[in-house]
Amino acid sequence: MSTFASSRETTEGRIYSVTGGDWDDVSRDIGTAKEERVVVNMGPQHPSTHGVLRLMLELEGETITELRCGIGYLHTGIEKNTEYRTWTQGVTFVTRMDYLSPIFNETAYCLAVEKLLGITNDLPERATVIRVMMMELNRISSHMVALGTGALELGAMAPMFFAFRERERVLDIFEMASGLRMNMAYVRPGGVAQDLPEDAITKIRELVRDLRKNFKDNETLLVGNSIWIKRTKDVGYLDLAGCITLGVTGPVLRATGMPWDLRKTQPYCGYENYNFDVITADTCDVYGRFLIRMQ
Repeated sequence: MSTFASSRETTEGRIYSVTGGDWDDVSRDIGTAKEERVVVNMGPQHPSTHGVLRLMLELEGETITELRCGIGYLHTGIEKNTEYRTWTQGVTFVTRMDYLSPIFNETAYCLAVEKLLGITNDLPERATVIRVMMMELNRISSHMVALGTGALELGAMAPMFFAFRERERVLDIFEMASGLRMNMAYVRPGGVAQDLPEDAITKIRELVRDLRKNFKDNETLLVGNSIWIKRTKDVGYLDLAGCITLGVTGPVLRATGMPWDLRKTQPYCGYENYNFDVITADTCDVYGRFLIRMQ
């Protein structure tokens, strides 16, 4: 259903109106609820949504009782653009789908291309190992952004600085390997763009060693912080049934206690050869998702 916005001038200033889509349904139901509630249209032009989505919020006091989401504001026509590019050129487009997880975007695309070309089993083992290593580093950098910005939104500034400090070091590795810190287009059909420099493994070992030690900064600031717990515990509750209904995966799904991880359930890039645990929580809330990313 289409959504329309309009405005009109009054003696009290300009009045904005939104009609169509979920807005009509929510507005029509306001009078049927026994409790008093407020309906707020948040985004896409809102400082905290950055223009990426529209949220329909139903509030009781300061508690969001219902939320409806409208997406599609970042459509960039990647599928159509890649129709006119070579397989290799397509990597340049897909790496930008999520600028926080470029390696995953590239790898998913290249795995599909390699399957189409029938060369999945022809990849050099070294290239596959490099892919896994870069993906796991990318996972760390992505989680650091989630933790840092999440803490900042809830009033904690220091964790953001600690998180971004570690993220920058991961981006240093990406720059050393590909020449770029973001949107690297490093993973290519058939392998990777180029081999790692001679000293790359040494620097990655140093990074991993330091990360183990430095993660304790954020752990100390947040894990046992009563204010942090109060602002994340039992907030954003979504149980297993809700996740399955909505098709939710990742830390949100694993926070319900379900150990669903494609690296284990549908392994790719040789993940079946690596021994690791699937981290889960049983809180179904923001705090559980935070713990999963920290671990």
